[in-house]
Amino acid sequence: MPIRESASERGARRGRHLRTRTSSELDDARRRAGLSFRELARRLGVSVDKVQRALRGEPGALTIDFAARLAAVLGQQLSVGLYPDGDPVRDRAHRALLARLRTRLGPGMRWRTEVPIPIAGDQRSGNALIEADGFSALVEAETHLHDIQALERSIAGKQRDLGASRVVLIVSDTRHNREVIRDVVELRRRFPVGTRACLAALGRGRDPGGDALVIL
Repeated sequence: MPIRESASERGARRGRHLRTRTSSELDDARRRAGLSFRELARRLGVSVDKVQRALRGEPGALTIDFAARLAAVLGQQLSVGLYPDGDPVRDRAHRALLARLRTRLGPGMRWRTEVPIPIAGDQRSGNALIEADGFSALVEAETHLHDIQALERSIAGKQRDLGASRVVLIVSDTRHNREVIRDVVELRRRFPVGTRACLAALGRGRDPGGDALVIL
């Protein structure tokens, strides 16, 4: 019987692969630049041994900070990003929250989930998109509100790049979320349409008339 790989083990394997690939790419860049290990070490202000161990991809030798320094000296730029993977509990909670909104939609409203941003190489996606005659609404779900500024930036970028005319932010009905909504005035200003008005409009298959914050 095959042994199922845990998320931690999958992450460790991915880390080893990235470390090996990055060290190889850095060493290739060193060769193209015509730099010896000694000269590269001199420019970085570190020992030759440190450079050699990093370019061999040894564990602990090639940190993100040092890889970025190596890349910069070699005329390159290191890029690191995070992308959705697997099926974390947070995603399951989001799906349940999205499902609760979907049941409230009126006739003629089209619903799509995990809508990719139509930009080559962009890994972002909207949680859902409601489409009807005359308007479209990006739907984003949050089970636990925390960094409101980051959330607003993320939503604004997705709305722009998906070309959605409205945003519906749905949040879980918890004491914490209600306290955040009460205390953060900017959040209510950004999403002026409330739960009742938004659900009433969507239930009739109509445009909610503005960006909405819905507690479900």
